[in-house]
Amino acid sequence: MSSASPDSPSFEELVQLRREQVEQALDHALPPADHTPTRLHQAMRHSVQAGGKRLRPMLVLSAHGLFPSHRDPLPAAIAVECLHTYSLVH
Repeated sequence: MSSASPDSPSFEELVQLRREQVEQALDHALPPADHTPTRLHQAMRHSVQAGGKRLRPMLVLSAHGLFPSHRDPLPAAIAVECLHTYSLVH
């Protein structure tokens, strides 16, 4: 027996929604690929937007759900994802 209401999203839908939020926030936070220095910005976008599960930022967003505050958790979530990507590249 499920405790979720019929109108609440399923786990899979919630994961997809959060993944899309993170992808949009990353796209907005990164400099456009055609801005100088273009080679650097293209490399940054290629590395960060290579895909993945986006588990780390989803954990940040979920933690915010457990311990809500008035602050938007999305900047912290994408910062964690950028640090993770940096650690993979370097």
